[in-house]
Amino acid sequence: MDKTIALQGNNQKLTHLLQQQGYTVIDMYQAHLQREFVDAYLYTTYHPAALTTYHSVAESGDSMLDSEEELASYTSTLMLNITNLTPKQILLTLERQL
Repeated sequence: MDKTIALQGNNQKLTHLLQQQGYTVIDMYQAHLQREFVDAYLYTTYHPAALTTYHSVAESGDSMLDSEEELASYTSTLMLNITNLTPKQILLTLERQL
């Protein structure tokens, strides 16, 4: 299954590298507005309102679930601050944690 990455900002080098590795890369703000499920959320600056609002959508303790059995099928979105990381370091982190 393809992994979807929400990326803050316009980082063409990172976007291209991730796409070459089979990831689908979408704009972080579009993902937030459309409330799309993403596997990882790559950001460079802390925005408490955006992160809290979006992250609450993917948490495994979502109150809309009917039973604990359903929890196993939902995973939390990886929140990764990519400040000062190289594209290769970011890729390695994603490969290990997704």
